[in-house]
Amino acid sequence: MRGWLSLVLALALPALAAPLPQAYDRLEEALAQVGLANPTQALAALDRAQSLLRQEAEGLPPVIRDAILNNLEGLRQAVVQKSRADLEARLLLVRHLLGKALYDGFFQAGSQDKPTYLSRLARATALPPSLVQEVRGLGAEEARRRLEAFFLQAMAEDLNKTLGAASRPEAYLALARAYARFLVVQDSPQSTLKAQDFIQALAKVSAGEPFRPEVGGLLNQVATWRKALLAVGPRTQTPSPPAAQTAPPATPTPPAPSAPTPPSSPPQPSPAPPTDTAQASSPGVETFYIPPWMDRATAEAVRRQAYTLGYNYNFELLEALNQIQAEVGLAIAALGRGNPTEGRYHLDRALWQFRANLEPVFAVIHPALTDQISRTLVHLSGATGIRTLDALVVYEALEELRGSFSQGPSPNPWLFLKLLLAQTAGVPRAVFFLLAAALSLFPLYLIRLTFGGRNVYWNLLGLAFLFLFLPILAEGLSYFGSIMADYGNLPLLGFLANLSIGQGLIPYLAWGLTVFLVVAFAGAGLRGIAAQFGLLKERGDEVAATAERPATTLTSETIVEWDEEF
Repeated sequence: MRGWLSLVLALALPALAAPLPQAYDRLEEALAQVGLANPTQALAALDRAQSLLRQEAEGLPPVIRDAILNNLEGLRQAVVQKSRADLEARLLLVRHLLGKALYDGFFQAGSQDKPTYLSRLARATALPPSLVQEVRGLGAEEARRRLEAFFLQAMAEDLNKTLGAASRPEAYLALARAYARFLVVQDSPQSTLKAQDFIQALAKVSAGEPFRPEVGGLLNQVATWRKALLAVGPRTQTPSPPAAQTAPPATPTPPAPSAPTPPSSPPQPSPAPPTDTAQASSPGVETFYIPPWMDRATAEAVRRQAYTLGYNYNFELLEALNQIQAEVGLAIAALGRGNPTEGRYHLDRALWQFRANLEPVFAVIHPALTDQISRTLVHLSGATGIRTLDALVVYEALEELRGSFSQGPSPNPWLFLKLLLAQTAGVPRAVFFLLAAALSLFPLYLIRLTFGGRNVYWNLLGLAFLFLFLPILAEGLSYFGSIMADYGNLPLLGFLANLSIGQGLIPYLAWGLTVFLVVAFAGAGLRGIAAQFGLLKERGDEVAATAERPATTLTSETIVEWDEEF
């Protein structure tokens, strides 16, 4: 029995977490279905890729896995927004991040597994077949040098394409491709480049700012890197014969000792193979992009808070902001369906995410707006009678917060006023509209007494007043339904909230129709009454009347007799 159990475990456990090459095959199959032609299929493929990364990609270092997951979220946004440039750039980053893991795995793998890693690396990073064939028969250090030289050459070509691009999307894609190639070989001892250099250049391209000086600087650093690599090449070739004599018994392990010769400290040869430590330290120090408007103190405070929250890149911070906006969007959709319970649930989730993931950073950037957003979310997540317009104000404020990160805080008193008004939602606002609706019944009763009767024109005027008060009655009825749904245990009455003008397009157009009817009925009624009083006559009748009418004297009077029909 024990033998059968061990056999089952031996077969089942490897299947739960696939090795990196097999995990790459499944991820590549999912990524191949991501495109703009079929958004539904693309989103399903992204869901499948995310689940594969979380469950089966055991060979991926945590830092690389988290970076890929963030880029998959960016791919989701690109599919929803139908942004082709962003979609292609994110796909490049995902594939080359996988290529980084395969690149490191190739030098760590045994001789039997090396071809498997190399073939996947070639597919992930588009290595030419001739280079793959050359690398197969080389030692570890020479193979590393050849691959690094290829990526540097490709980076230089991409940066030149960026400089000569005819449009910003073309420049963005070329620069993103160069950045993706850099990620594969970023741990090279000869590298003087930093990921932040690429991120800042990409930010300038996407923001519409001049970017060619930064790209030119990147190109110069790539050239310096290539010169350093060529200078190191002959030195690494001379010790290679003795390494080759001792290497055959154990080919997987020699790459580590042969790499340290440039740094001059023999015990530190392994910066390349252990990518976990190298990548965990470099993003935390170098990759969080700080916009130019920030002064030194603000930049240091923002970086410190971002690193504390686990944001190694600024796009991770903005992605967290996107997720909170998505929660607010779900709240808007729920409130638009007349489901305040679900709407408050999503607003509560947005509040929790905002306080945990954004507030410490943005309290440094724009403290006043951050505080107002937090207060508004706290209030709306527990208020009764909230409307879609209240949640829309929060969405607008979050978008303003995004702009304050890239361009700095700017005064927006109109937005602050709307946030303060959104904080009046709840029982006080409901009581106000219920009282207004109840008080409007008395003028309607007086209108009936005043304008009731057999005269059609007075009735038209009464109808005009009725439609004038109708939106007030509808608003009061909508808040009555909200209160009964929340406090009267009658959730079905929550649908009455859709009568409120603050709910969306249909109530807004209905209010416009009532205004039109008020104008129409009031115009028809008042014109008829004016005609009955003789205050409005046809022009022809007026001419005839002036011709037949005897001359009036100063003592003449105009007498209008009261008609009981009026």
